[in-house]
Amino acid sequence: MVPIPSAELRTSYSLYSLDFDPEDANRLIVAGGGGPGNHGVGNKITVIDASRPDTLDIVSEIELSRDEDSVATLAVGPRNKDLILLYAGINSSADDIAKGNNEHFRVFSLDEPSKTKASSEKPKITELSRSSLFATTEKDTYQRVLRLSAPFPGSAQVGAVATGFSKEPEIALFDVPNTGDATPKLRGNLELVKEAVDIDIIQTGPDSYQLAYCDEFELRTMNIGKGISEGPKLVFTMPDEAAITGAARPSFRSVRYLTPDFILAVANLPQGGGAVLHGFRMPKDDKVHSKLKEKEEEEAKKGNGKVNGAAITTTTNGDTNETTDKTVVATKLEEPKARLCISAKLPSSVTRATGLAIRNLTPPASPTAKQGDAQFVIAVTGQDSSITIYTLDHQSVADINLIINLFKVTTFKNVHNGPISGVAFSYVIPPADDSKSSDEKAVAKKGSVRPEYVKLASIGSVGNSCIVHSLPLKKFVDKTAQTRRGGPPRAARYVLALKSQAPSPKGLLFFTALITLFIGIFVQSFLEIKGYSAPMIGARRFAPVSWQQNARYRAGHGVVGNVNYANSESLTPDGVHGFLASLLAEKDLKVQDGQAKKVILNVGAKDGIVQVSGHDAEVDSTAPTPKEWDELHETQKKVWKEKLKAAGHWGEEMGETIFKNILFGELGAVVGGLVR
Repeated sequence: MVPIPSAELRTSYSLYSLDFDPEDANRLIVAGGGGPGNHGVGNKITVIDASRPDTLDIVSEIELSRDEDSVATLAVGPRNKDLILLYAGINSSADDIAKGNNEHFRVFSLDEPSKTKASSEKPKITELSRSSLFATTEKDTYQRVLRLSAPFPGSAQVGAVATGFSKEPEIALFDVPNTGDATPKLRGNLELVKEAVDIDIIQTGPDSYQLAYCDEFELRTMNIGKGISEGPKLVFTMPDEAAITGAARPSFRSVRYLTPDFILAVANLPQGGGAVLHGFRMPKDDKVHSKLKEKEEEEAKKGNGKVNGAAITTTTNGDTNETTDKTVVATKLEEPKARLCISAKLPSSVTRATGLAIRNLTPPASPTAKQGDAQFVIAVTGQDSSITIYTLDHQSVADINLIINLFKVTTFKNVHNGPISGVAFSYVIPPADDSKSSDEKAVAKKGSVRPEYVKLASIGSVGNSCIVHSLPLKKFVDKTAQTRRGGPPRAARYVLALKSQAPSPKGLLFFTALITLFIGIFVQSFLEIKGYSAPMIGARRFAPVSWQQNARYRAGHGVVGNVNYANSESLTPDGVHGFLASLLAEKDLKVQDGQAKKVILNVGAKDGIVQVSGHDAEVDSTAPTPKEWDELHETQKKVWKEKLKAAGHWGEEMGETIFKNILFGELGAVVGGLVR
């Protein structure tokens, strides 16, 4: 694997939020603090230079009031003239909150000194404005989530913030100004039944956006235009199988837009069973459905209803001064649902996911541009302070868009000394689309001169640590893409230089082989015990005699216990001696003229192996004359039974009648004992 450089920086305060500058991948802003009180830990915002893969340097820092809360959320906004706007969530002082005045939304500016000035001059961070976007005035409420739509040249951004610890949860939508006054313009407040676990927002057109938010079990989206015209849509619900299996439901942890057509979410399985990445295909707008819905909305507006348990209150033209309440009403039509199209389970060491970050390595040039083939880099943080990296491919053919190959790349273990409180990717500028950079040879040549990276920053609240991993990129040219003669060459795009790992079938193959082996052993044991197969694993030696049956197999060679044998036909037409067929190893004792030859059984004096011979075979003249079973002494019978039972040829349930037509040689040791 390609080496992954990393750099670490420790601050003097706990870190809770971070974001990269969209126009400078080397500028990282982190924030946090110790909250209100004189405990020696201040509340700060810090600008970090991450241009070197092995070193992080503090460029600028501002210390905030210690009477107010720490910085809970942070996002880097657009340029406003020569300033970089920073948006933060900071609760006001306890006295102000008690008075019902919590100006939780703050806007800061970061200015950089001119290149002509001394390099020692640090950029200055200044607070520009503070305001309250939430309708609620609860004292425990804070700004828990902050998201901005991705920036596009010449397009305005829209942001959203969600409450935390509120009895009246809500999401506030606002316009992000890029000129003039830096104070955000409130679009409206979305009242929720349950608090949003996570939110995200994406621009879908010149003046249209879409908001996605989830609680523990439900995922909803809402289209946003110049004037909010429709309410949230329930697009996915976590399946509830408690009535069937008794198991609890998985719960959403984070959601992020991939494109307007796809959303990626991470969900935690119940009872610490792990975490799963889910890719959803968003439902397409149905014109007929939309017209019917609009008709029902017009009828329902008269009743001032609510949307799926949520109401949206907006302001006229986004102006917070002239307020006109508008409530979007619920529809009775069944909304189209999102479909789960891809998923991947995180490593077993991750029992609970805590965060999610995504970066498109080939973003579209404008909100209206079609998303072509691209690779997404995904980072998921776990409760064990690990970061697992995945890649996901987006493919576009004609009007068909697909997401495929959600594969794991690597896992960074024990990244921080404690839980990871935030994770973010730097922005990536696609390679220039010209003949020099698009040519395959030029791509390979240029890629070796100046390595490109996508930076992954993570922060830990306990260890006050900020770590940046630099993930190497490489330029990729799809050789299968068709080109037109005289047309432009194949376009190059960035992909991660680290090789992803497709799910390995080794575990499944090993498990299948193990089960097959177990079944094979079981079947072979059953056949041997029941006498349908020649012994191969010696199962008869370990099975109770009461389970065993006479041998029924034919032909072949093998070993039963320590007795050599060759299979044969039964000695008699009725198969009385079938149980001794395995002893007929060396003699031709087949039935002749309807009569079976007499069988003589002896036991070798040296090896103790049961030996078989015919009545007409040459025998030792000095040996005792073989006798019928009834002629044997009781002691001899007992010893013979033990010999045959040990060899697996006889059991108590078989009785003694099957010894008919068999002659038994006297056992010398027993005879000697009787004589003495």
